[in-house]
Amino acid sequence: GQRGAADPALRRGLPGMAVPHGGACRPCNDTELLMAICTSDFVVRGSIRSVSNDAELQESIIGVSAIRIHRQKFPLFQAGGRPGRAAGSIRTPLRCGVRPGPGTFLFTGWLHFGEAWLSCAPRYKDFQRIYEGARRRRQNPCEFPVD
Repeated sequence: GQRGAADPALRRGLPGMAVPHGGACRPCNDTELLMAICTSDFVVRGSIRSVSNDAELQESIIGVSAIRIHRQKFPLFQAGGRPGRAAGSIRTPLRCGVRPGPGTFLFTGWLHFGEAWLSCAPRYKDFQRIYEGARRRRQNPCEFPVD
């Protein structure tokens, strides 16, 4: 791929998102993840309820059932799903090929034109391991409630 050839508007609109850089859809590395929990517009622990693909917009829409909302700068996730669970949707470029999968994830990302866009979404247990390791080395950029 051509590195640095991404649309600058994409770059501006989705700060810190791992996806637009060089068009590669890749998981965030540990450093990106630790920054994402500190700086993202939303940080939500939850599971994937559904993934729908919009070919026209070239987007995948991930339906998320939230177990715990750690941060949301805007009311993206609202009650209405299962009792005690908030539901919301997060977008990602279609070419990233997001598939529904079991388990609990930590979804982080940004608001762009009123829509939530995914930056990093590690499995929650992987996040806990990475965060605890950084904490022991005193390398985490911010405090985060891990339970």
